Amino acid sequence: MPSRPVPRTVVWLATLATVFGVSPLRGGADVSITGPITVVEADPHHEGTLVAGTATAVLYRSRDRGESWTRLPFPAELRSTLHAVLIDPIRADVYLIAVTSETPKYAGLFRSSDEGATWEQISDLRQKQVWSLASSSADSRLMAAGTEQGVFLTRDGGANWTHFTQPGYSEPQPVVALAFDPFRRNTLYAGTPHLAWKTTNGGATWRAIRTGMQEDSDIFSIEVDGHRPRRLFAGACSGIYRSLDGGNTWMNLESAVGARPRTYVVAHAPHGADTLFVGTSDGLLVSADGGMTWRKLSPRTARSVAFDPLEPHRVFIGTEEGVLRSEDSGMHFIRASQGLSDVSQSAPIKH
Repeated sequence: MPSRPVPRTVVWLATLATVFGVSPLRGGADVSITGPITVVEADPHHEGTLVAGTATAVLYRSRDRGESWTRLPFPAELRSTLHAVLIDPIRADVYLIAVTSETPKYAGLFRSSDEGATWEQISDLRQKQVWSLASSSADSRLMAAGTEQGVFLTRDGGANWTHFTQPGYSEPQPVVALAFDPFRRNTLYAGTPHLAWKTTNGGATWRAIRTGMQEDSDIFSIEVDGHRPRRLFAGACSGIYRSLDGGNTWMNLESAVGARPRTYVVAHAPHGADTLFVGTSDGLLVSADGGMTWRKLSPRTARSVAFDPLEPHRVFIGTEEGVLRSEDSGMHFIRASQGLSDVSQSAPIKH
């Protein structure tokens, strides 16, 4: 499941390598993860397999639930900023990687069909700054990519990508967060540095959905309830928001959380319809009642959350200290980053 754009894009991209200080490593098993992990994803096709990445697009894979890691070759590593990893939910071994870069040839969407051994750059998004990715559970071949120019869609599993917004209509840009309605394939939500947007016609037209949100909030994450799709959650620089009417109105959950932490990711747990894990600048939070009450599981800044497809109580967290793993729904965590040493660098920026 998980860095934010214009007008700060140029500044962020120029300083990321210094901030994160990721050193080049050379392949092989049992390598050390030397920088903050901003994205971690579980592979639904291969038991125990995880993919993790740093902000500077250094990629790793684990075959044993994080006990050890292998460095994956990636053509844009250390030359780009990693924002999203999408493992194809239907086709095994297919990875999609969204990156931005000050050097245009390293920006765009990269795809691997062999679990990261080799990569190709998607021609339709070549040299575009790509910030976010999402796939539709209602249509396995439908995916979306959020860019500085708006949302691009593919309806053939990633072979061809098109910008569908009709000329003359306002649209979200840059798009740094995306989420599909799980039942309505043409309904899609987008987060930007200027609040949230929604389309109900496959991206042809968009409308802003911002009532109740703090003005000009960066929206880092949008989560649609898979059981009640009109219930949404959004992670923002101004805290955690909930909507019960499909985004028409929002409520900040400050009173329930006790603060307005900078919120990077919101993720529904597969073992409970009302259980939410939220990664923030103040640590990892969990709610077992749909956001009514919250408790802190870890004080470490959390930027990505993933669940084991075969064991839903096993949770993986991407943090500044690497990957953490819990076997009991977040009650206890252990390091899942072989050889990881403490990181004492400046806090990274998710997008």
